[in-house]
Amino acid sequence: MAQKAKSVDSNLQQLVQHLANLCQQSYQSRVNNQAVPWFRPPLVPAGTRAAGDWDGDLQTKQALIDLHKSFNTYQAEQQLEDVFDSASDAGNGADTVVLSLMIDYAAQAERAFRARHQTVPRALAHYSSREEGHGNPNGALLGGSVNYFTSIITQGAEA
Repeated sequence: MAQKAKSVDSNLQQLVQHLANLCQQSYQSRVNNQAVPWFRPPLVPAGTRAAGDWDGDLQTKQALIDLHKSFNTYQAEQQLEDVFDSASDAGNGADTVVLSLMIDYAAQAERAFRARHQTVPRALAHYSSREEGHGNPNGALLGGSVNYFTSIITQGAEA
């Protein structure tokens, strides 16, 4: 099967490069005792912004909706849909792995950015839910690690 994913999603590539540049600038600012740049996704230059482009605003409902465009992986999402929708040219196993990873990577970056700019009540609600999930026997800590490791060990012993 021909591979569908030929390159990294272009928006994700731009986002990761931008964040790496910010980290380098932040490092240089810290070691030179200067102001550190604000860590945020790239903005479309003011003269070239289209409808729906995020302008850096964190105060309005529409701005918080538009923020997603800075983290979008539409290219990877479309390719992943094509992998599963195309019966004759379905792609290969690497497609499902790399395309899913790219989409998840951008989604995690967006969640982290939004989490830094949430209200106190929302932060407490998320924290409480996270604790409930992590303390659950099937949650991330026990179910997602210890039980998973035990399952792999059991499967290995059967082989």
